[in-house]
Amino acid sequence: MTRWIPAMVAALCAVGSMVSAQPRPLVLEGGTLIDGTGRPPIRDAMIVVNGTRITAVGTRGQVAYPPDARIIRLEGRTVLPGLIDGHLHLRDWQVPMFLPYGITTLADIHNDTAWSLAQRAALQRGQIVGPRLFVSGARVTGPLGPPTTDGSYVRDAAEARAYVRRLKQEGVDHIKVDLTITDDQLRAVIEEANAVGLRVLGHTQNIQKAVAMGMKHMEHMDTMARALLEQEGRNPRPPGTTPEAAVNPSLFPPLIAEMVRQGVYINGTLVLQWAGGTDRWKEQQALATTLARDPRLAFVPDTMKAAWLNPPSVRAGYGNVATFLRLYSEAGGKILAASDTGCCNQLVPGLSLHYEMQMLVDMGITPMKALQGTTLWAAEVIGQQKDLGSVEAGKLADFTIIEGDPLSDIGATKNVRMVIKGGDVMSTDYDPSWTNPVPRRPAGAAAPR
Repeated sequence: MTRWIPAMVAALCAVGSMVSAQPRPLVLEGGTLIDGTGRPPIRDAMIVVNGTRITAVGTRGQVAYPPDARIIRLEGRTVLPGLIDGHLHLRDWQVPMFLPYGITTLADIHNDTAWSLAQRAALQRGQIVGPRLFVSGARVTGPLGPPTTDGSYVRDAAEARAYVRRLKQEGVDHIKVDLTITDDQLRAVIEEANAVGLRVLGHTQNIQKAVAMGMKHMEHMDTMARALLEQEGRNPRPPGTTPEAAVNPSLFPPLIAEMVRQGVYINGTLVLQWAGGTDRWKEQQALATTLARDPRLAFVPDTMKAAWLNPPSVRAGYGNVATFLRLYSEAGGKILAASDTGCCNQLVPGLSLHYEMQMLVDMGITPMKALQGTTLWAAEVIGQQKDLGSVEAGKLADFTIIEGDPLSDIGATKNVRMVIKGGDVMSTDYDPSWTNPVPRRPAGAAAPR
């Protein structure tokens, strides 16, 4: 037995040294920093990271180098905050497709509750390598639409309040509402969510009424148009066309002023609904065709790859949507670049977020504001701005490093050269044999544990 003692002591010393060892500081040196706040770029920037957090940001020569730092030289490249897709409905096979596009955070707004929580936990503990995940669980649906099978159907305001409390107890990060709930139920959800400290995101019947109740998020553009059609006493669902095409643009300014005053974030879901109104979709489809043929993406179902190549439908009203969003941005409103990936099979996970930014710029919104729509503003809308969304001291060390200047060509955001999440340089290689260890359960199956 005494022969074991020296080996045991050596093992304990090794364990002790591992516990006491601290990771070396990381320095990103020499790139151009666009920090997500809207401030002018910092040329020849220097960013210091200790552990998972940023400790200093400035110009090279003005920030001290920590002893024994690891230095990554980034001359000629642009440093952005880690990108955030603030609107998706995650599918299990999609997880590996986000980091290669610089997306370090995802906000799922409507999915199977148990699976979402299990997937979030697997990502947090490192069982799955991928972005951070924030989840709503199953959305609140109500009597203006068909009942659902996921337990989220509510019949009155009391049940809506109870469902919000249940989701809070289960541990969701935010609440998603659907336009199938009544005004009374929406008011109840907003009040209850405010009481328990959760943000409310999602669809509404009429954004004017919803904002008056305290809603701070507008998803899709039809709710804006329906509000103004009702204001004129017209049919909010005009036959033969869309609300966005039927609305009178001269009514935009007062609604815009009120929404900006109330701090409403708009998610226009442009690639999903409006790509057919421009020729930009042809460029995206060409890239999607290359991806569909890439043998490294063998983990993507063939049905999904085929859907990527379908041309988008043309939805009437693109011109009015572009006008509203441009005026909203010019008035100081915050517009999100968020993709709705998972809602429609034609959306390419990761890539579609970059085209969401591109379409915003095509509509006349500045590249800086398009970037904020997938960085700081995206973090704000899910209540994570303390940790995420900008490159500032104290925040988590998430960076997307690209080739090119996105302020002169927003398409440069696709040129991802390095991704850092929580201070770690992440692999962005695809593994063709990848499988999700926490598969998304089919409807009616037992919840994952």
